[in-house]
Amino acid sequence: MQVAFFTNAFPMLSEPFIALSAASLIERGHDVDVFGLSNVTPTGFSSDANVQVCLQKRFQNAAWPQSLGERVKAMPAAAAALAKQRGVASLPLWKPLTYRRGWSDLTALYQAQVFARRSSYDILHCQFATLAEYVLKHRDAGLLKGRLVVHFRGYDISEVVQSFGPTVYDYLWARADRFVANCAFFKERAIGLGCPADKIDVVGSGIDLLGFPYRLPLATDSGQVRCLTVGRLTPRKGIHRVIEALHHLVSEGRDLRLDIVGEGEQREELEAQVRDCGLEDRVRFLGARPHSDIRALLEKSHIFIAASMTSATGGTDAPVNTIKEAMAIGVPTCATRHGGIPELVEEGTTGVLAREDDPVDLAAALKRLLAAETAWPALTQRARRRVEQNYGIDVVTDRLLSVYAQALAGDVKQRPDTAVAVAPPV
Repeated sequence: MQVAFFTNAFPMLSEPFIALSAASLIERGHDVDVFGLSNVTPTGFSSDANVQVCLQKRFQNAAWPQSLGERVKAMPAAAAALAKQRGVASLPLWKPLTYRRGWSDLTALYQAQVFARRSSYDILHCQFATLAEYVLKHRDAGLLKGRLVVHFRGYDISEVVQSFGPTVYDYLWARADRFVANCAFFKERAIGLGCPADKIDVVGSGIDLLGFPYRLPLATDSGQVRCLTVGRLTPRKGIHRVIEALHHLVSEGRDLRLDIVGEGEQREELEAQVRDCGLEDRVRFLGARPHSDIRALLEKSHIFIAASMTSATGGTDAPVNTIKEAMAIGVPTCATRHGGIPELVEEGTTGVLAREDDPVDLAAALKRLLAAETAWPALTQRARRRVEQNYGIDVVTDRLLSVYAQALAGDVKQRPDTAVAVAPPV
């Protein structure tokens, strides 16, 4: 099968799941190219070396000058390069009614250069729904061929909808061949916006379980408890609430330590919060770290905390990959009832849950987890099985290939059974 992935930029440190998915398809014997369409600077791989090797020379990113004047100045060279590969008739410049905004600002021309050498695929897989508009226009113009699969991953089904309204994807529902949501929560949200229920499947973002072997949870021996949280330092990740919960527990006499992995605009504010709470000797800011470092930190941690919360712009998380990794290794996990996370973390079964944006309830959830330490081996083994059954890369690739087969067949009746049972709120 010939597959084209479309993303904003590739590779990105924060999106190893896209690289892993492409590499898994290639290992199955399929041909995959990855195209970045959004003029964003790639931040690099955070994937293992074997994934990076697999994807060498298989990706290309669109780039264009920021100012319209510079784009106009560079247009003759860009048009000549595309015409040399595809012929003069292929130039987006001849199709203003197809490209509209992309024609007037010339971005369509620069995007088209990335697939100048190859345009025909079985599957055109938009890794984020916001990219479908571009891909459809290039397909309408004859520069791309293939069945369209559109993926809802997070910001595209939350912040974008809040910003542009519930009709933002109305143009897409009839034109895409299949839709994918990376959690049941996003699937139901898409259906509520108008996505045909028989055209959308749940396929979670996969992880490579070989890189996260299970080990029994570390015993605290009623002493110091090492906690870990990972994510961009933004309000949406709720790290300020984690610090508040830690302060609450420390004030009760609990001996907790917290490592924070990630960078972001909230770092100075969070560091000031730690100082104000008198927690400087208990909280470490470790900055952004490669995957290998995060693995090592997970293996040394007693508890993993993920306190995602809805952002002011409506941002919502699916089941977060770092939670999957913690659960795969065997680290007891405390998370929030937010977005798709309860599909992964089930209260008392695979972890504990707290209300989002509620540090008091988060502290209570952590106390429940600490009080149940004798049950950690059984809990973490169930958590490992949950990850294996729903998020191991082999399972995810099987489900994705089933979606592709349906897109090619035009069959909306047979869908992979991918929905995860969700425990009711407690």
